[in-house]
Amino acid sequence: MSERADAGEIASLDARAEAEAYEPPLTDWTLRPFAAGAPPLAVAAALAVGLVAVSQLVRAAVVGLPAGPLWRDPFLWLDILNGVLFAYMPTALWLLRRARLRDLRELRPYLREGVSYREVVDSVLRVPPRRLLLAGAAGALLLGALPIVDPGFWEGARPSLATPIMIFFVVRMALSGWLSGHAVATEITALTALAGVGATQMRVDLMNLRTFEIFARTGLRSALAWVLLSSLISLFWLGPGAIFANAFIVGITLASVSFGVFACIYGPHRAIAAAKREAQDAVAARIARAGAALETGREPADAGVRLADLVAWHSHLERVREWPIGAPALARAALLAALALGSWLGGVVMERAVDWLFD
Repeated sequence: MSERADAGEIASLDARAEAEAYEPPLTDWTLRPFAAGAPPLAVAAALAVGLVAVSQLVRAAVVGLPAGPLWRDPFLWLDILNGVLFAYMPTALWLLRRARLRDLRELRPYLREGVSYREVVDSVLRVPPRRLLLAGAAGALLLGALPIVDPGFWEGARPSLATPIMIFFVVRMALSGWLSGHAVATEITALTALAGVGATQMRVDLMNLRTFEIFARTGLRSALAWVLLSSLISLFWLGPGAIFANAFIVGITLASVSFGVFACIYGPHRAIAAAKREAQDAVAARIARAGAALETGREPADAGVRLADLVAWHSHLERVREWPIGAPALARAALLAALALGSWLGGVVMERAVDWLFD
């Protein structure tokens, strides 16, 4: 009997370890280079250098080499910035995926009875391929059209649609749009799923809400990734041919960041608020019964003490916070918002200053 129990316990431990080690397969092929085992920064550097090299080769073949030193060519810095952005998006998605997997493993012991950990992980990390395809196509169409529709994309006159340089920029912007679409689809999927997990699938202990701070942490981590992206985009205002769409892109990015963080913590807020109301209602009912019994004299002499304890407990429940975010996290959120706004306004101010100095 003991051997059977030991075997069953070992099997249970093995199943738990297997569940905790579970990681869903990648549905986004743009992340596969990172899954091969190379350091993420090495993969990002290879992507950025590759795009810069191709861009410079195309410029040399179509426009010709710059007259002065290469490092003083402003278009070189634009190519480098485009390369950094091109590499940043899949790198950020990969790092966010790894961090969310760690968060989910930390949340696993606090899931409600009967909730499948694998299904939770799949809902957060496994993006449907069709959603990625549609979002990537939409992003490619939107950004790919910028060289055509935005005259600010070009420092001088806009070339015709059939010229090689126009075709190259349309293709390059479309590739960036494809990656942007994947990033948006991945973030919406993950944050929406996390909001649902926090709202309905977590056990709520009103005396210990630190578990729910994980949702705030993952939301702020995502916000940081997107704020850094908006800061990189704002640097385009420092170069020639700063497109007017920069303001629109940065504005949409910041609005999305705010909505994403709110969505990530609103689900846990609903669960905490519901548990708090239920506990308060239960205590209030006991207070009403104890008070009524005390008035009629049907309770022992120490009934007043127990009634005071119930009233104190009800007051304590009223002070329990309903949001899974404390003062330090709020301060970090405010700092992120200031960083995003500063990068946006700083880019505009610097661009005007450069124009004034060299005009």
